[in-house]
Amino acid sequence: MSARDDFDPEQVPPEQPELASELLDLRDKPAEPLAPSPQALGVWELAWPTMVAALLQTGVRWVDFMMVGSLGTEAVAAVGLGGQVYWFIQSAVMAITTGLVALIARAVGARDPDLADRTLRQGIVLGSALGVALTLGGLPLSRFAIGVYGVEPQVVEFGSSYLGWLLVGNVPFTLVFVFAAGLRAAGDVRTPLYVGILANLLNVFLNWVLIFGRLGAPELGVSGAAIASSLAMGFQVVVFWVLWQRRKLVLEPRGTGFRFEPGLVRRILRIGYPAAIEGALWHFGLLFFMRIMSSFGTAEIAAYQIGAQILALSFIPGSGFAMAGATLVGQHLGEGNPAAATRSGWRSIAGCVAALSLNGAIIIAFAAPLARLFIADPQVVSLSVDFIWVLGVSQPLMAVEFAAGGALRGAGDTRYPLMVVFLGLFVFRLIPATLAAYVFGAPIQWVWSALILDYLIKAMLLAIRFARGRWTAIEV
Repeated sequence: MSARDDFDPEQVPPEQPELASELLDLRDKPAEPLAPSPQALGVWELAWPTMVAALLQTGVRWVDFMMVGSLGTEAVAAVGLGGQVYWFIQSAVMAITTGLVALIARAVGARDPDLADRTLRQGIVLGSALGVALTLGGLPLSRFAIGVYGVEPQVVEFGSSYLGWLLVGNVPFTLVFVFAAGLRAAGDVRTPLYVGILANLLNVFLNWVLIFGRLGAPELGVSGAAIASSLAMGFQVVVFWVLWQRRKLVLEPRGTGFRFEPGLVRRILRIGYPAAIEGALWHFGLLFFMRIMSSFGTAEIAAYQIGAQILALSFIPGSGFAMAGATLVGQHLGEGNPAAATRSGWRSIAGCVAALSLNGAIIIAFAAPLARLFIADPQVVSLSVDFIWVLGVSQPLMAVEFAAGGALRGAGDTRYPLMVVFLGLFVFRLIPATLAAYVFGAPIQWVWSALILDYLIKAMLLAIRFARGRWTAIEV
C-alpha cells in the first residue's frame, strides 16, 4: 500500500479545500504503469516494428553482399562464412537475452519496475563481460574457424579478416542485443526500430566509404564491410545508453551502479543457457552442413550463402511473431493469466504461418531475379534458384518453429526447444544429407532437400509441446 492510500481528507485544514480535492483525485487515480497492460498489446502491434527492424538489418546484410559481390565469388563466400562463424560465437549471447526476455516480461506483467530495472542491469554486466571474453577468445582463432570449412585459401584469407573485424565490435553488439531484448520484453518495440534505422543508414554509408575507399578512406574491401558493421553497433549502444540515462525508455533506471546480484544472475542464466546451447548446436550443425557442401565446390557454397541471405526474409516475420509471442506469454503469466497467454501464443503462431507462407510463394516466384541481385555468375544463379525453391517450400514449417519456440521461451520453457533443434538438425538433416552426398553421390539439390524434413519434425514437436500447456506452470 502506498502513502496516498492512507490519505484521510479530514486531516487537511478546512481553509485548504482545494488541496483536499487534489489529494482525493490523486488517491483515486491508478498508479502510472511500468508499461502498457498485456491486454492493451496486440500480437501485430508488437510484431510489426520487430519485423521492420529485421527487414532493415537484412537489407544492410544484402548491401554487404552486393557490394562485395563486385569483388568476386570468393568474397561472397568469405562474407557468408565469416558471418556464419560470428553468429555461432554470438549464440552465447542468447543465454543472457533469452533469460532477460522471460524475467523482464514477467516483471512488467506483475507491475514490478524495480525487478525489471535490476534484471536489465545484470544483463548489461553479463553482456559486457561476455562480449570481452568472446572477443579475446575469438580473435586468435579467426583463421582456423574459416579454414574448418575446407574452402579455398583466398576464401580463408578474406573470411578471417572479415570475422576478425566483426569480433572487434563484439561488446557493442552484445549490449545492443541486451537493450533491445529488454525493451521488447517490456512492450517497447519501436525504440529499437528507430535506433536501428539510424544505425543501418550509417552502416550503408560506411560500407560505401570503407569497401571502395571513398572520401579519402583506404580501400579495405571485405574488411571494410565488417568495420562498418562494428562502428554502426557502437553507435547504437551510445544512443541506447543516453536514452536510458535520461529516462527516455520504458525501462527507466531506478537504482545506481551495477552491483552484481548472484541470485538474479542465476535466474537469468538458468532460463537462458539452454537457448545458448541451442544456438551453438544450430551453428555447429550448419558448420557440418557447410562441410558437406564444400565437397561440391565454391559455386555451391556461394549459392548456399546467397540463398541464406534470401532466407533472412523468413527471419523478418518469424522474429517479429516470435518476439510478440514471447512478450505476451511472459507478461500474461506474470499477471497470473495462463489462458490469455495461451491465446496470445496461438495468435502468434497463426499470424506467422500466414506471413511466411506468403513469403515462400514470393521468393519462389522471384527466385531468379533475387539471385541475380547478388551475383552475375550463371552457374551460381542457377544453383541459387534451386536452393530458394527448397526454402520456399519450407516456409510454413519454419513459421511454426519460430512462433511456437518464441512463445515457449517467453514462458521460460527453454530446454524442450533445445532438444527439438538437436533432433531436427542432427538426426533429420545432417544424416540424410551425409548419406545423399557421400553414400549415394546425389547432386547438391538432394542435400539441400534435407532441410524440409528438418523443419517438418521441429514444427510438429514444438506445436505439440505448446498445445499440451505444461509451460504455463514453469517457475522463473
